[in-house]
Amino acid sequence: MSLTHEPQVPARPAFRQQFFDPDRTAAIYENPANGWREGVPKLAWLWMLLFGVFYMGARSLWRPLGVSLAVLFVTMAVFWPLLIIVAPLVWVTTAAQAQAMFRAHYMRQGWNEIDPWEQQGVEL
Repeated sequence: MSLTHEPQVPARPAFRQQFFDPDRTAAIYENPANGWREGVPKLAWLWMLLFGVFYMGARSLWRPLGVSLAVLFVTMAVFWPLLIIVAPLVWVTTAAQAQAMFRAHYMRQGWNEIDPWEQQGVEL
């Protein structure tokens, strides 16, 4: 009988893999460490346009959120009436770059991109 206790760590978390509808999903990213998948909707630009920084925060896009807020705060500190032009420009630019921001975010973290039409390992 051994007095040492070896903690048992499961290799993968016990979760059911999520299926993403290819008609509504632009890209799927998989974490190679645990197999978790996150989908990016094709309408991400619309959600970004409607909810802006709140959507970026909800989806953990901290770097683009910080850059957007920094641009707005610097503009406000330098010449606040210029916000009438800069704020909508920042808002529309982030919405137009939504897919690129998601891709850069997940690729920077080392996730793998999966084709939405070629999902494997998913139980329906």
